[in-house]
Amino acid sequence: MRAAIAVALAFALSASATGQTQKESAPAYRGLWVATPYPSFDAPAGEPVTLELTVHNSGLAPQPVQLQLEGVPPGWSASLVGEGKRVRSVFVAPNDKATVRLRLEPSPKATRGSYRFAVVAVGAESRFRLPLELNIGQTLPPRLALRVDLPELRGSPGTEFDFKAAVRNEGGDDAVVRVDAAVPQGFRVRVTEQWGQQELPSFTLKAGEEKTVSVKIQPPFGAKEGRYPVLLGATSGKAEAQREIALEVAGEPRLELVGREERLSAAAEAGRETAIEIVVANTGSATARDVKLDASTPSGWKVTFQPERLDAIEPNARQTVKALVVPAAKAIAGDYMMTVRASAGGANRSADFRVTVRTSTLWGVVGILVIAAALVVLVAAMLRYGRR
Repeated sequence: MRAAIAVALAFALSASATGQTQKESAPAYRGLWVATPYPSFDAPAGEPVTLELTVHNSGLAPQPVQLQLEGVPPGWSASLVGEGKRVRSVFVAPNDKATVRLRLEPSPKATRGSYRFAVVAVGAESRFRLPLELNIGQTLPPRLALRVDLPELRGSPGTEFDFKAAVRNEGGDDAVVRVDAAVPQGFRVRVTEQWGQQELPSFTLKAGEEKTVSVKIQPPFGAKEGRYPVLLGATSGKAEAQREIALEVAGEPRLELVGREERLSAAAEAGRETAIEIVVANTGSATARDVKLDASTPSGWKVTFQPERLDAIEPNARQTVKALVVPAAKAIAGDYMMTVRASAGGANRSADFRVTVRTSTLWGVVGILVIAAALVVLVAAMLRYGRR
């Protein structure tokens, strides 16, 4: 008995749940209906308007639906367009929809005010009327919005700082927009496409449209370390939007190498030590620390530096070191190339010095004596053996 009651109760609960599910899944409305996101809207005088319309079939058989316009003011041009062609009806499957556009061109004589009309959908067994309202001459005033997601960037003086700026037209009319930046003297600005290099002196934004551009700012050579605020602006007619951005320029050392009196040449004597003065300059925007020196020379040469390293060279400062050069003892007189390098962290610089080597006077005298001795031996031999 208890088993029978339990089965009956389970059957009743199942039937109740099934009925509830069917009730929830049943469509709330059965028939045709037409919708648009904005049935009442504003537009400037003398400009055409386009509306997106969707025709829905809720629970009816598949059928063609006739579309009609009611109450369009005299002198206005109104047409329904689908895929670039005028249409008078659409075909809608069960629980599906079709999309068309309503194009309105108000009469040039249309005055400021509200105009009401309607779109009517007529099917085999259903009819729906969508009222619309157009308010002429009541558009939004000109307004621009400017957004920069990363308003502060950090880099070196050689970096091209790239700011992504999003400009939005919040006015009621299309606008021609120009983006520019008020930068410190010597800085360069380029406004380009977001992901390209094409420069954009100006561009058109439709009402409600947003466009992102790249504002690229290049500091001048040798820009000092520090923070540089920049005022970014977007302008169009009477509308203007501004946003402050900033460049954080991290200084970097820049090394230069020259000889005494800006010369890159010197003279030395084979086998003997010669001191060559070398000027190490820092033309960068940050202190060069722990500057090390080394050199590449011909085979058999020796080079040492006094001092071997420099603790620090401030920006726009210079220090003098001595390169103690000893050419090979058997070096032939002539010009030789010596490369000197200076390095400090990520800063590196090299310079080629032409070293003119002279041989010792003593070796010249020895050479003359050797030649003279050879001549004496040759003459003696000729005298001795010539008599025979």
